[in-house]
Amino acid sequence: MKDKKEPKIRSSIVRDALSTFGTTLFGAVMGFVSSLVITGILDPASKGYITQLQYVGTLLVTFLSMSVSSAVIYYTSRYGLKNVRKALTTICIWIIVLIAVVGFASVFILRDSYFADTPFLYSALAVVYGVFSFLSTIYTCVLRGENKFSAYNIITLIQRILTTVFAFSVFFWKTPMVIILSSILIMVAMIFMCIFALRRGPEQEIPEENDIVVGAGAIVKYSLKSHISNILTYLNTYAANFIVKGYYKVAALGVYSFASTLMEQVWLLPNAVSMVIMSRIAGMRVQEDKVKLTLMSCKIVTYITFICAFLLTVVAQVFVPIIFPKYIAAVPALRILIVGSIFITYAKVLNNSIAAYGKPELNIIPTAIGVAFNIIFSFLLIPGLGINGAALSTSVSLTAQGVTSIVIFCRFTQTPFYKLLFPSKEEIAIVKRVLKR
Repeated sequence: MKDKKEPKIRSSIVRDALSTFGTTLFGAVMGFVSSLVITGILDPASKGYITQLQYVGTLLVTFLSMSVSSAVIYYTSRYGLKNVRKALTTICIWIIVLIAVVGFASVFILRDSYFADTPFLYSALAVVYGVFSFLSTIYTCVLRGENKFSAYNIITLIQRILTTVFAFSVFFWKTPMVIILSSILIMVAMIFMCIFALRRGPEQEIPEENDIVVGAGAIVKYSLKSHISNILTYLNTYAANFIVKGYYKVAALGVYSFASTLMEQVWLLPNAVSMVIMSRIAGMRVQEDKVKLTLMSCKIVTYITFICAFLLTVVAQVFVPIIFPKYIAAVPALRILIVGSIFITYAKVLNNSIAAYGKPELNIIPTAIGVAFNIIFSFLLIPGLGINGAALSTSVSLTAQGVTSIVIFCRFTQTPFYKLLFPSKEEIAIVKRVLKR
């Protein structure tokens, strides 16, 4: 029975992973087009306002949401939406109130310091952005937990297309306000599309032993285990951005964020695969199957990411000076960032795998090490090296986080280190069968 079921599970994982990757890749192309338009029309300061809005909104969600999105995927995939709906509704209402209160209070208190060179309306809209970003994330996580990746991918595609369409509005209104308002409206549209998708299709089948109502306490407990790790991950990713903004003008943030955005394109496949395997592993019962799926996914993703990182660096070196002359300073920063972007691939896949085992607290260690490296090196390097110092500190921290994630996964699952580096004969045979199809 197991032999018949394994190929079916594996094929559905490959299908969903490829579909999600295709959606993400298309979204990246659309994002590049949007960036091309916005960067070509708006000056670095205006782009800095948009970047700051996204960072502040994401910061509020990261710190105040208790990382409940991780629990949404885990509990929905294991116990079904019907058993977690009531608890999730209660938790989300309280989190929305918390984001709004803390967000607006922070904007008011920091209006003469951190937000001194930012119009008050832009700062206030960052809070609104945070609220709808949280809600849209929760609804898309429910879709992922229900393994409705087709609906998830369609909604994501629509979001990317709408974002690109609105980007062209800067030809008529050369102001970041158009991009900011459109991004909020698009998230509202995403929420309604998710609700429609969830009501249309049937809920996934749940094993009898898991058909029990989950209380808010259990979800919060799991979320808090993930929360520290997610906060540290956010700090590790964006600490340099905030320090750059502190030492330099908002225009420097615009240039550095451009380099970061380019670097993050190599994470398309790791993000797609990690999204799919988390819900799958959470639903698996056999430990050996979980480890096999993680090992194969991690190696394939890392190999492809390495190739993409090299190609991205070459392409950026040639075309950024031609297409984005105002952002030419981002090219050296990208070359530095790209090293860390390869190593963090391991953390992206392995951390989601560990969370799917029900042990999200183990992810605190690698992210804490990464943050420590990032903050220390940022304060040492950014004052003298500018955005290149920010890139170097981020790259070192991402590398440290990736290596530590490998060590923890190997210890937790009793897996030899070399199995994360070299493909086995069985894995090569599986890949060959998939390619032949």
